[in-house]
Amino acid sequence: MLKLIDASRFLTVGLVGWAAATATLRAAEPAPADEPAKQAQAEVQVEADVDEDLEFVRVLKEGKKPQSLQTAVVTYRKPGDSDVEVTLVGAVHIGEATYYSALNQLFRTYDALLYEMVADPEMGVPDPEERGVSPVSTIQVGMKDALELTFQLDEIDYKAKNFVHADMNPQEFFDSMEARKEGVFKMLLRSMGSGLAMQSSGKGSDIDLLAALVASDRPRAMRRAFAEQMQMMEGQMAALTGEDGKSTLITERNAKAFEVLDKEIESGKKKLGIFYGAGHLKDMHERLTKDYGMQPVETKWMDAWDLK
Repeated sequence: MLKLIDASRFLTVGLVGWAAATATLRAAEPAPADEPAKQAQAEVQVEADVDEDLEFVRVLKEGKKPQSLQTAVVTYRKPGDSDVEVTLVGAVHIGEATYYSALNQLFRTYDALLYEMVADPEMGVPDPEERGVSPVSTIQVGMKDALELTFQLDEIDYKAKNFVHADMNPQEFFDSMEARKEGVFKMLLRSMGSGLAMQSSGKGSDIDLLAALVASDRPRAMRRAFAEQMQMMEGQMAALTGEDGKSTLITERNAKAFEVLDKEIESGKKKLGIFYGAGHLKDMHERLTKDYGMQPVETKWMDAWDLK
C-alpha cells in the first residue's frame, strides 16, 4: 500500500515536472485522437492587487467544495518604466480543451511568446500519429484518459508566428544532467522522500486518492484528489533540486529561457510572455524581481480543470 501511495505522489510530480520534461524530449509522445474541442471559453479571474505570497497554481473553492484547478498569469513591469512588460503564464500539461483555447487567444496578444520544450526547435511538434511509445507516454495517456482531459501539446498552436523556443535542446539537457550527476532514479528517490515527508506532516490526502479509484464519478473524483496535491507542487519540485538549490529540470532550463528573453528584449520586443509549467515560475519570479528589477502588477487566474 505504501508503494502504491508513493507512486501516486511521484506520478503527480511527474505530470507537472519530470514526466512533462522527458515527454517533450520527443515533443510529447503519444496521443490517441482527442474529442473535438469544446467551444465554451475557460473562466478568467483578474486580481489587480498581487498577493505577497505569490502562487502559480491553486484550487479554487466555495467553502470546502473545490470548483477548479487554476493556473496564474502574472504580469511584471519595472517601477516607473512600463515600456517593457513580461508575463509569466503558468501551465499544467494536461487540461480542459477550453483552457488551452483561452491560452491560444491570450498568446496572440504578445510580441513574442517564449515556450518550453526540450527539443530541437527546427523539428517542431510532431503530429500525434508520428509520436512514439514509451513509459512516459504510457503514463501521460493513462492520466489524460483517467481524468478525461487533453494534452497541452495537442491543443496549443506552436506554429504561431510569435512563438519563440526558449528551452534546452536534448543534447544540452542530457549534458547538463550528466555534469550535475542527475538521473531519473535519483529524481525518483528525491520525489519519494518528499512524498513521505508530506505524508508524515499530514499534508495531502492519500485516502482521497484511494477513494477516487472506486468513486462512482471516478474521473472527477481523481481530478479533485490530484488537484489538491498539485497545490503543493512548489515543495515537491523543490525536492528535485540538488544540494546547491539547482537542477537541470528547473533552474538550468529557466536560465536558458532567460537568455532567450534577453535577446528578445534587445531586439525591441516590448510585450513578452513566458509559457512554462507552473513549477518553474517561482524561480522565474525571483529572477524577474531580483535581476530585472520588475514587480508583479496584475494576476489573472485561468481554470485548467473543472472540479465541480
